[in-house]
Amino acid sequence: MKLLQKHKLYNKEINMSLLVKVMTPNKRVFEGNAEEIIIPALTGEIGVLEGHAALITSLKTGLCRIKASGIWTPVILCGGLAEIVGNQVTVLVPEVEELENLTIEEATEDLEKAIYSLEKGLTENSKTLLEIYEDIQKKRARFEGVKYLSKYL
Repeated sequence: MKLLQKHKLYNKEINMSLLVKVMTPNKRVFEGNAEEIIIPALTGEIGVLEGHAALITSLKTGLCRIKASGIWTPVILCGGLAEIVGNQVTVLVPEVEELENLTIEEATEDLEKAIYSLEKGLTENSKTLLEIYEDIQKKRARFEGVKYLSKYL
């Protein structure tokens, strides 16, 4: 016990905090302290806590989750870059989608329509396959976000 009392963190409150900024060219989506952020990197999801190694990564369209004041907030990122330096996380994205008043049924229907448009797009040239793929990724992220929120509401 005496060894623990000599440790510099003993009896001190540990501040587990990151400074998180999520920005588009037009607005700051989130800027503040957070305990954790999970970002959709091209190679998979990356969870960031205080003390994370420095990193720059490309992001895919997907669900980002930010835990601030013990509450998780989902945001859909549409590509971009993330930089982690020290305890600061900066996420730069061309656009975001916030989940507002969307039910799980609506999100499921939107995703099914997007997948159907891929099948249809293989025979019709109204959209490029890349545009259809991006649309599916957004709809999938929306579905995941609504599903995620439904667990906690």
